[in-house]
Amino acid sequence: MAAAALPPLPSVRAKELESRASALSRRHVSTDYDDRNIDANDKNAQSEQTEVVEKPYSSLHEKNIQSNRKASTLAAEQQHRERLEQIEMLHQKEQKVFDQLPPLDPTVTCDAIHQYLSTTSQFLNSYIADANVSLEGTSHKLSVLEKQMSLLESKLDSIPGLFPDDEEQSVNATDQDNIIDNVAGG
Repeated sequence: MAAAALPPLPSVRAKELESRASALSRRHVSTDYDDRNIDANDKNAQSEQTEVVEKPYSSLHEKNIQSNRKASTLAAEQQHRERLEQIEMLHQKEQKVFDQLPPLDPTVTCDAIHQYLSTTSQFLNSYIADANVSLEGTSHKLSVLEKQMSLLESKLDSIPGLFPDDEEQSVNATDQDNIIDNVAGG
């Protein structure tokens, strides 16, 4: 197999940055929705204030909250833009490297795919075998525990007067059955 003939694979770092950027953008979408609702409420409140009379903030605390919200969203947007620029730069570098290389020989590609599939299937088969052994061991331990519990229960049941409540409950249950039968029959 010509392992040396294989070109270097795309940068793992670029893929990691892409996944982080997509996760960040998904978080931005959910937080942006909340921010938009808050901002819409703020705009409605502000429009009501401007219609009546321009009122200053009712407290310094509200002003700080609003400025902190704006600063945090601006910082998050800046970080997001920087990450996207890094990803784009890595993508362009990889394009330059891989555009200069000739395409892979189909046999090399097939050999690489075959190797990947065989190692993956071997791993999954061994994992399933280990899981089955563990499950069988746990099942055996449970069956032993069930047998021991039934022996313990039978030994405890053989001791007379150990559970006096059981006899009273059985007598009360038969008395209630008799009462119900008498009421229903009479």
